[in-house]
Amino acid sequence: MRLLIRAGAIAGVAAFSAALLACGGGDSLEAVDADDWVADVCDEATDFQADLDDAFADFGDALDEGDPDEITAAAGDFEETMHEVIDDFVAEVESIGKPDIEGGNEVIDAINAHANDEKKQITDFRKAVDDIDEDDEDDFVDAVFDAMDDVEDIDLRDRFEDIEEDDVDDLIDDIDDTGDCGPILFSS
Repeated sequence: MRLLIRAGAIAGVAAFSAALLACGGGDSLEAVDADDWVADVCDEATDFQADLDDAFADFGDALDEGDPDEITAAAGDFEETMHEVIDDFVAEVESIGKPDIEGGNEVIDAINAHANDEKKQITDFRKAVDDIDEDDEDDFVDAVFDAMDDVEDIDLRDRFEDIEEDDVDDLIDDIDDTGDCGPILFSS
């Protein structure tokens, strides 16, 4: 039950809720009709969310067990899996191309920067778990939840809004209007 109450904390880590990656940039990508880009990215976001849920479920199972060694190992697995999930998602986004709008390159750059920040937060979380004293099981689990609570909520929407292009504002609206895409890509 405690896991369910605090599950939102890891969602901040995993969330990206996001959309994300490591390297790359919009300059070299093919320009794609913005409506088509949103539809394709939102399709990928649905798969991305399922992968996030699976990664969190595996980590959550270890938390439910409460064994510090298992939780620490699961945090390492969680980090590795999340990095792969994020990288795969961004690779899929880049394979779609960039939205053919003013600021389209910057949209892709924002996704890449956001991915890097998300991955760093996940790594920092895993390091925080590694640093927790394992002597007392209950205190250990509480400290893991505290580490989750300490994860900063970063929002891809903010990065998109910082682009300050009307076309990007329209793109945000289109993402918000496409099924569950907005809540997957944006945390606000």
